[in-house]
Amino acid sequence: MSMNTPEEATRPLTPAEIEAFHHDGAVRVEGAIPAHWLDRITAAVEYVLDNPTVLAQATAVLGGGGFSGDAFMWKTHDGFRDFMFYSPAARLAQQVLRSPTINAFYDQIFAKPAGSGAPTPFHEDVSSWPVSGDKVCAMWMPLDPCGPDSAALQVIRGSHRWRGSYLPVTPSAGQMKAADGYQAVPDPADRKVLSWDLVPGDMVLFHPAAVHGATGTGSARGRRAFVSRWVGDDMRFEPRHAVLPLLWDHGLTAGDPIGGPLFPRILPEPIPAEVDGRLAGPESPDGPRTEQFLAIMKML
Repeated sequence: MSMNTPEEATRPLTPAEIEAFHHDGAVRVEGAIPAHWLDRITAAVEYVLDNPTVLAQATAVLGGGGFSGDAFMWKTHDGFRDFMFYSPAARLAQQVLRSPTINAFYDQIFAKPAGSGAPTPFHEDVSSWPVSGDKVCAMWMPLDPCGPDSAALQVIRGSHRWRGSYLPVTPSAGQMKAADGYQAVPDPADRKVLSWDLVPGDMVLFHPAAVHGATGTGSARGRRAFVSRWVGDDMRFEPRHAVLPLLWDHGLTAGDPIGGPLFPRILPEPIPAEVDGRLAGPESPDGPRTEQFLAIMKML
């Protein structure tokens, strides 16, 4: 199978949307991803939720029944691979990040059942990640209607410019605070919180350094969301004490530009050595890495 370039977006981002991303840290984008990609992702999400991977099983344990999910689905499921490789998402990322190169960082599912009272605590993502740099964005796509009081994403306006290192949402957060000087997330009560009524086809484009969270769901329906994350040309690999599990070989050392088979370049064109393995078929997680991850999970 050959690697084609991503298709064009239904429409480009407007100057106002790009400015809102950089100034506010988040913006609602309507109608940029074609409907056939939404259909493809919805089917893929349903499959993965019904057939949980190792990461999905770990997420379910941490969620305690309040939510479930998965990550790096593109490595094992062709629907997610095709979205990351061929959908317009990379082109939108290139536009908003103003970067000549765009690499896929990782994809993720967040699913909450109807009647879940479990909120997603306010947090930011980059303290959990083995990266440094600023050209990074996340595309949060709801697969069910949702709103500010029914598990739609909420983002504290401008918080991506705070530049704090806040506690990740992880059972080991207390240990990380003692070891690494992480701060508690500021109380959002007195802050301007951005959130929207969303339907499938909408997207919240946000900076992962922005502090964000979500409420639980209402009794009428659950909420599934698919998130893809993208990085530009200033991002470097900085493992530090990141908690993001990397269960596949990435071949990177501290200070390397983000790239390789786990974080492949998509634009301006892919690098064959980074994508050929995945184009040949699904790639299972590395055995020793997975065993180490499971051993850590058992200790939590």
